[in-house]
Amino acid sequence: MMNCASVLVRAFKLKKKHPKTKYIHMPSENPSKLVLGSLDAKIVEDLLNDAFVSSTDISKKHKAPLSTVQRRRRYLENTILTRRYEIDLRKQGFRIGEMTVYPENGSGKEIVSKIFSKYPNHVLSIAIKIDGSVILAVMVYFKTTAEIHDMMSDIDSMAGVENVKFSETVDIIRDNKSQIARTVAHAITG
Repeated sequence: MMNCASVLVRAFKLKKKHPKTKYIHMPSENPSKLVLGSLDAKIVEDLLNDAFVSSTDISKKHKAPLSTVQRRRRYLENTILTRRYEIDLRKQGFRIGEMTVYPENGSGKEIVSKIFSKYPNHVLSIAIKIDGSVILAVMVYFKTTAEIHDMMSDIDSMAGVENVKFSETVDIIRDNKSQIARTVAHAITG
């Protein structure tokens, strides 16, 4: 294993030898401590904006060699990026909302299990939050108001539940994905 000083010296020599290098990967004992360059940040930003953008398009956009973009993209996808598909529930006629469940005496995990087992076809996710007390944010999808009302009534009657509130996502006013992509991409470059 190389010690930290020799890794830094080697990285500095590489940077000096190839001043146009737009990325650096320093092997270390802690793989979560990656040092990435400006090309990496641009690739991450492009992929966060469009996961299906071609490496050729990225290469042309940033005037970088295609082989470099392909190698860096593969490295980034194996270390820090995840690509996934999601079903657009609204296109399938569903409505989306969030139930806020207030458990008594912090018994949140037991209630989470009950909700998942009782409503596997309606629950997208459950986040356990703390705001001075435990709060469960239950993301749900449903078709009718009666359906969500029955779910709320049933969850409210579960042992250990103090209260249940509901809000429906009516519209997303501003999609900030591109700004988030820029912020995250530049944050990882250190």
